[in-house]
Amino acid sequence: MAKMIPPHWHDNTPRSEQRVFTLLQNDPQTEGWVVLHSLNLKQSGTQPYGEVDFVVVIPCAGVFCLEVKGGRVDCKDGAWTTTNASGSTFPLKRSPFSQAQEGMHEIRKSLEERLEWAPEFYKIPFGYAVVFTDVEAPPTEIGTEPWEVIDMHGLKAGLAAHLIKAAKQQRVRHRLHSSPAEPQAPLARKLKDALRPDFERIVARGTVVTDSERRLLTLTEEQYHVLDLLENNPRCLFEGAAGTGKTLLALEFARRCAKSGARVLLICFNRLLGQWFANEMRVTGTGLSVRAGPFHKCLRDAILTSVIAADFRAAELQSGEAELFDTVYPLYGQLALEASHERFDVVVMDEAQDLVRQPVLDLLNVWLKDGLRSGHWAFFGDFHRQAIYGGGRPEDVQQRINAMCGFYARASLKQNCRNTRRIGEETALLSGFDAPPYRMGQVDGAPVDYLEYADTDAQTTHLHTALARLSSESGIAAEDVVILSRYRLEQSAARALTESAQFRIRSVEEQPAKDRRVPTFRFATAQAFKGMESKVIVLCDVDRIEQDDDRSLLYVAMSRARSLLTVLLHARTKAAVREAFQKRMSELWR
Repeated sequence: MAKMIPPHWHDNTPRSEQRVFTLLQNDPQTEGWVVLHSLNLKQSGTQPYGEVDFVVVIPCAGVFCLEVKGGRVDCKDGAWTTTNASGSTFPLKRSPFSQAQEGMHEIRKSLEERLEWAPEFYKIPFGYAVVFTDVEAPPTEIGTEPWEVIDMHGLKAGLAAHLIKAAKQQRVRHRLHSSPAEPQAPLARKLKDALRPDFERIVARGTVVTDSERRLLTLTEEQYHVLDLLENNPRCLFEGAAGTGKTLLALEFARRCAKSGARVLLICFNRLLGQWFANEMRVTGTGLSVRAGPFHKCLRDAILTSVIAADFRAAELQSGEAELFDTVYPLYGQLALEASHERFDVVVMDEAQDLVRQPVLDLLNVWLKDGLRSGHWAFFGDFHRQAIYGGGRPEDVQQRINAMCGFYARASLKQNCRNTRRIGEETALLSGFDAPPYRMGQVDGAPVDYLEYADTDAQTTHLHTALARLSSESGIAAEDVVILSRYRLEQSAARALTESAQFRIRSVEEQPAKDRRVPTFRFATAQAFKGMESKVIVLCDVDRIEQDDDRSLLYVAMSRARSLLTVLLHARTKAAVREAFQKRMSELWR
């Protein structure tokens, strides 16, 4: 794969350039290439400033300048225009072929000045090409060769292969076919350093994380629309992939309802998330009438304050876990709620994919004023990849809601507002999606760090190195980091490091140590941490990703990271990982 400089595109990069960037970055044929994106020029033809979309340095082949045009293109009486996806038309100052050719000449001229005397420099074929990402190639201008045009069909056939063929044609054109192939590796490095000399200046990961956090912690325009929809519809179901803001929206909606005087039940499935809900309402909702927490804890509290509390305690002691949740809670909950006459004006449910079961819906139908069919409620869930507790098929869940709730508004959340672009995309790829389940965020962030291990000792060493690095980086505190695993701490690779000389590892549920001189990282299973998030996630024990259940758990775990993610992968997953990342090349993914 090519070395991209910079390693990711900027927020305002056109989609056409994003596509070319991805093709160059991920094509196996570009191994060893250097690609400079959006390179500014001090002069471009008659213009005082200019820009080359891509400068591609191909070892032993040449240097190519690419001009990328997306959308529709037109040329009438020599005047070029482009039309984007929204229908807006823009004039071009000159033809894209002239623009690409002038950019190539300016690049060559600048390199001659900076490299001074380098005889081998004059053996490098310089060329250009215009890339039309969305249309067939227009008629070429006089003096333009067929290999200097790449259209939508050429991209499908392979951009790298096209450029390699064009480089050979350039060597023939400039009578370099008998000369040693340039640029060789030393000269390629000189070209790279001359064009972008500062690209390797190191920015601390802590700085990148801080900037990502600042930009992520805002409500998107989509979320404001969701809150408006909730205000105007008494019953709403929202579906969205991990990171689309369901939890924050549920919390904010519960607050707003409570401030208007309503009695609110804010529930979820996961214990840690429920505790966070309860704590947030204590801190920010003082005086508001909100009961918040895991559904089964809220229900248990209601049973224990009823007249059947003693009978319930006896049944609870005699029941196994499965019987407790499937039979005891529903039975005693129904009796307690009917006897107490306690009713909530609004029910807000997060993690609906794990809670929409018939016994739960039956209980909520009693607990909610006017019931589920006529009452006021909002459900938030991801019914495809986060239902890791056996909630059933998405269509079964939908049928249960339809049968119990009658008419309700339904909408989808599409914008990933939790994860950086890199984390969001790579989470979706490794989790087995054929296409992105959300629109990627606008914050690029730091690269995902993958560490491969072959055995337990190697994984422990990698994990120690990763945590030691995090504990020494400015801008990242130990409390910003959560270690996740599919296994409990005592079965995880993290177990061997709980008393390391450099740091400690403790369960996320333990109280922080009073002695803060030794960094203490928090640990949780991916299952227990579902619904939560952290600035930094270190995911270990990823020893299989082939089955749907494995990918669903990986999806939950990776998507917990907001700004920085490290993943420890077993060597046996290499083929599956490679196959997953190849999806970046597909039309459906783009």
